[in-house]
This record gives sequence, structure tokens and C-alpha cells, in this order.
Amino acid sequence: MPLIYRAANLVEAQLVVDELRAGGMQAHITGSYLSGAIGELPPSEIIGVWLEQAQHHDRARSIIDDFEAARQQEERDWRCSHCQESVGREFGACWQCGRPRPVR
Repeated sequence: MPLIYRAANLVEAQLVVDELRAGGMQAHITGSYLSGAIGELPPSEIIGVWLEQAQHHDRARSIIDDFEAARQQEERDWRCSHCQESVGREFGACWQCGRPRPVR
């Protein structure tokens, strides 16, 4: 059972587990009961996602890479496909024309 991901927090770890489960793999979080130690220990050393079947490692890594790429995309400003306006990353819809931000 290999460690596949070190998370910054429990929410991030759960999102990764959900993505892996949606891909047909079993995974679980360790360190969730140690969140009280955050501050004394870095979260990335406490919270881990473990893959239950080692033979799925490459596929799981691919899913996690896609998850991280999507998160990075969400952290950038975006351009409205309708009116071409540049929109800040914090907006879910174009402030100019009201079109929703496209979902990847």
C-alpha cells in the first residue's frame, strides 16, 4: 500500500481520494486525527493519501497530475470565450457579459 500523495490539508486530501475513487481505485487518508499537531509539524508531513492497490500506481499518479493541473488552472485569471474580456480568477462568471466560467 504505497503513499501516493501528501496533502496540505484534510480538504485537499479528501478531494484527491474522491478523484481516485471516481477512477475506480481505493485510497484512504492517514493523519486526519493529527490535525491538532499542525503548527508544530508541517501539514504535508502529517496528512497522506495511500493507494490500496500498488498495481494502480501509474494510473493514480496520472489522475493526481490532472487534479493538480486543474487546480492550477483555477488559480489563474481567465478569458471569457464569448466577449474575450480578461476576468480575475476569483470570478465564476464574466463581469462584462455574465457568461459562466468554463468548466474543465
